[in-house]
Amino acid sequence: MQRFLDLLIGRLERASAPLCVGLDSRYDRIPDAIRSGKSVSQAIFDFNKSVVDLSSDCVTAYKMNLAFYAGFGSEGLKGLRETNAYIKNNYPGIPLFADCKRSEMGESVEMVRREIFEDLGFDCVMVTPWFGYDTIRDYLSKPSHGVLVYAHDSNPSAYEIQDLLVVGRPSPEGRDSIAAESLPTPMPLYEYVTKKVVEDWNTNGNVIIESGLTYPRALRRVREIAGPDMPLLVAGLGAQGGKAEDLRGLFGTNNRRLFVNVSRGIIFPSGEGSWEKLMANAIEEYSSMLRGAQAAVI
Repeated sequence: MQRFLDLLIGRLERASAPLCVGLDSRYDRIPDAIRSGKSVSQAIFDFNKSVVDLSSDCVTAYKMNLAFYAGFGSEGLKGLRETNAYIKNNYPGIPLFADCKRSEMGESVEMVRREIFEDLGFDCVMVTPWFGYDTIRDYLSKPSHGVLVYAHDSNPSAYEIQDLLVVGRPSPEGRDSIAAESLPTPMPLYEYVTKKVVEDWNTNGNVIIESGLTYPRALRRVREIAGPDMPLLVAGLGAQGGKAEDLRGLFGTNNRRLFVNVSRGIIFPSGEGSWEKLMANAIEEYSSMLRGAQAAVI
């Protein structure tokens, strides 16, 4: 089976834009013309199919927040399952990211594998690093399964925790030791997490990092620490207030190791006219914006 990193890098190098489309397809926001006379699962699938068929030529990946499907019960998850199967069958080179923050460990991870990778058909699961390496380790046994670690989120209050200054860590003598080991240089928590991913946790080459565009200084530091080869997923462009110009110079090796998620701005565009036309315009607008940032030199 293909390694996740090979799948992702292959798509990063082929896609015409470093765009990740967030298929956060809430049933109650799908246009009435698509929902009319259909079950929840059929409406979700038909909506997603339209988005995928319009965007597949340019996108690097698709990311689905499971909450927007599970919130509509088994019908919502059926629509998600059918969407992923359609993408796999018709656009097999495009990786699928499960935005679900499944920070499990031990035996629980096997259940997550069954749900995320086998039943729903995703290529990568997203986790938070709060539990340390234990929440990463048990996902690493299969290189075909990707793990995305949140280093710095894009939400407004992320800084309250993720920018805390780390000055030390528990002594390596043991977890019950009272003594602490000072870091050579104090650093924000998100930097420490990035260093742990790069230096210690990515033991099987299937771990990548997400950092938010709404914190451009943190994003730049994440790229510096991660180095030019590791792919980065960036969130926060568009509705959350992130600016494309802050991406300049951050795309890494061959200018191809960073991709940017846009959800609402593409799948639920505003304006006058047909939904399909508005969405096609949004796809082209964001793709052009990102290609410009990719080509810019700082």
